[in-house]
Amino acid sequence: MELSESTELLKLIIEGTNAGMWDWDFETGEVFWSENFYELLGYKLGEIPAQIETFFELLHPEDKVLLSNALDAHLKLKEPYRVEARLKTKSGIYKYFECTGKAIFDSGKPIRMAGCNIDIHERKLLENKLAESEYLLSEAGRLARMGGWEFDCIANKSIWSKTVYDIYELPYDHNLEFVNPFNYFLPPYDEILKEAVEQMHKYGTIWDLELQMLTEKGRVIWVRSYGEPVYSPAGELLKMRGVFMDIEKYKTNELALNHSIELMTQNNLQLKNFTHLISHNIRNHANNIATLTSFIDETSLDEDNTDLFRKIEKVSQGLSTTLDDLSEAIKIQETELHSDILNFSEVIDSVLGVLEFDLEANQAIVQREIWTEKVLFPRLYLESIIMNLVTNALKYRSPDRAPAITLRTYTDKNDCVVMECQDNGLGIDLELHGKKLFGLYKTFHSGKDSHGVGLFLTKTQIESQGGQITVDSEPNLGTTFRVIFKPKAWL
Repeated sequence: MELSESTELLKLIIEGTNAGMWDWDFETGEVFWSENFYELLGYKLGEIPAQIETFFELLHPEDKVLLSNALDAHLKLKEPYRVEARLKTKSGIYKYFECTGKAIFDSGKPIRMAGCNIDIHERKLLENKLAESEYLLSEAGRLARMGGWEFDCIANKSIWSKTVYDIYELPYDHNLEFVNPFNYFLPPYDEILKEAVEQMHKYGTIWDLELQMLTEKGRVIWVRSYGEPVYSPAGELLKMRGVFMDIEKYKTNELALNHSIELMTQNNLQLKNFTHLISHNIRNHANNIATLTSFIDETSLDEDNTDLFRKIEKVSQGLSTTLDDLSEAIKIQETELHSDILNFSEVIDSVLGVLEFDLEANQAIVQREIWTEKVLFPRLYLESIIMNLVTNALKYRSPDRAPAITLRTYTDKNDCVVMECQDNGLGIDLELHGKKLFGLYKTFHSGKDSHGVGLFLTKTQIESQGGQITVDSEPNLGTTFRVIFKPKAWL
C-alpha cells in the first residue's frame, strides 16, 4: 500500500471515530493539532495557537488536576494515559472527550508524545443521565423499602437489588446460590409462597402476597412479594421477576386499626345492649311504679301520706319522661333515615301551621329570606329542627318587645346549604354557657318551661346526617342558630 493511500485511510479512520490528533515534540517544544482537533472544538484550523498552555486553558477547572496527574504518571512511571475530561468549545460549552496519549522514550527520557481526543460527549451525557436515573430509582426504592428481584430459570441464578438485600438483612456480597428464600418465611407463609411459585411454573399465574418473614438478624417483619413470569417466543419459562417490599410499618398500623375497629364495634354493641336495657328493663320498672300508684286510693290516705304519694307520682312521671327523651336521642343516632330533596318553603309552612296558635298568642312576626330553595335531608328531621328553633325563639322571647323571627336559607362559599333562625329574644351568654349549650338537660334561663332536650335532639339530628350547627348570641339582643348541611353536590 502506498504512503498516500495509508495516509488517506488513516484520515478516514480518524474522521470516523470523531477523534482529533495531536503531537508534542519535547526537544523542540513544538505542538501539532490536526484539523479535526480544531473542528471538534468548533474552531477553524489555526484559529487558536496549538500549545500545551492553550490546551490546559481549554480544560474544565475540575479536570485540570486529573489530567496533569495522569500525564505525570505516564511520563514518570510509564503508566497508561487515558482520561475523560471536558474541553471548552468556541461557543463556551464544555464537551466531554476521552484524552489519550503515549510517549516515546530514549534512555528513559520522553522525547516525543502523540495522542488523540475522542468526542464522547453524547455518550457521556447519556451515561450521566442513566446514572442519575439509577440513583433516583435506587433512592426511591431505599426510602420506600422496595426492591426488585429476578430468577433465571435456565441458569438457576438469582439477581437482587440492594434494597432486597437490606430487607433480608444480608450483605450485598452474599452468595445467592446458597440462599433458599423459602427458609426465611414463617409458617404458613412459606408454604403459601411455595404454592404461588409452583402455580407460576404450571400455569403462569402472577402472585401478589403479604407474608411474614424472619430476617437474617432475627427480626420478624411483614413483606409484600410480587412475582410474574417471563417467557420465550416458544412459550418456555425463562425467568421469574418481581418486586419485594418491606410493609412492616404499614401492616402494623393496619392491624392496629383493625383491632381498634373491632374494639369499637364491640363497644358499640355493648352500648346498644345497654340502651336496650334502659328502654326495656328500666322502663318496665318505671311502668310498674306508675301502675302501682294508679291503684292507690288517695281518699283513704291521711294528709301526710297524700303529700308523700303525690311526690312519688311526680317522680314516677319524671322518670318516664327522662326515659322517653333518652330513647329518642338513641333512636336518632342508630336510625338511618332516607333523605329527600325538600323545599324549604313547604316545610316551613307545615311547621308554622302547627305553631300558628302560639305565634298569634305571642304576637310573633316570622319573616323568610329563602335564597336557596332546596336541600337534601330527611323531612322528619328538618321539621323537628325548625319546630325546635322557632319554639325556642318563642319560649325565650324578651318581655320588652314582640318576638321577631327570621328564617333564612342560602349557600355558603363551601357550596353548603345553610339555614339560619334569627330572633330578638333574651339571648345567651356564650362565654358562660357556650360549651354546654347543646348538652342534654342543660338550661340557661330561670323561670322558663324548659327541659334542656330540644337543642340536644336538634344537634343530634343534624350531625347524624353529616351536618353541623353553630350559634351566635348576645344577652338581651337575640340569638342566631346556623344549621350547615352537607355540600349540595346533589343538585
